[in-house]
Amino acid sequence: GIRQIAAAVTQELAQLFGTRLDRNEEAAWLTFATTPVVIATGAVNVRQIMSVGQEADFVAVGALVQETNGAVPPVILPNALRFQIVDGSTNRQLMRAAIPISFLSETVVGQPAGSLPWFLPKPRIFSRNSNVIWLFDNVQGAPVTLDVALFGYRIYDQDALDLTKAR
Repeated sequence: GIRQIAAAVTQELAQLFGTRLDRNEEAAWLTFATTPVVIATGAVNVRQIMSVGQEADFVAVGALVQETNGAVPPVILPNALRFQIVDGSTNRQLMRAAIPISFLSETVVGQPAGSLPWFLPKPRIFSRNSNVIWLFDNVQGAPVTLDVALFGYRIYDQDALDLTKAR
């Protein structure tokens, strides 16, 4: 499941960069307060929040997603949900319309949907002490169990985000 994928990604990031990327940054995950989340049949605009702590800004570089029917063992349900993301610090939507959640993951042929993390084309900065708001629409004829995690790093020094300053 997503926990094993997350653990593997964390281990690979640690091998590449170590736990701390430098004195102002460290690898981190952002998840919902309660996970996994169950999205009811036919639900529209179901709001879930990821909170960015007050100690650091969060730079998202990728996502892990798994949507299942909640059974044991889980059955993967690709394209069961559509989603939108809103940056809570600016109230700016990151996309024009809801898109299938399977866009947030890659799949290895012969493996379950969402078996690989998805890397953002450009890292996205979420301000400290803000929220990342997710809105979900269930387009499946049954409840969907969802697990989502953003991965990236925390930046503690706000000056490190100012690209106009010489270092």
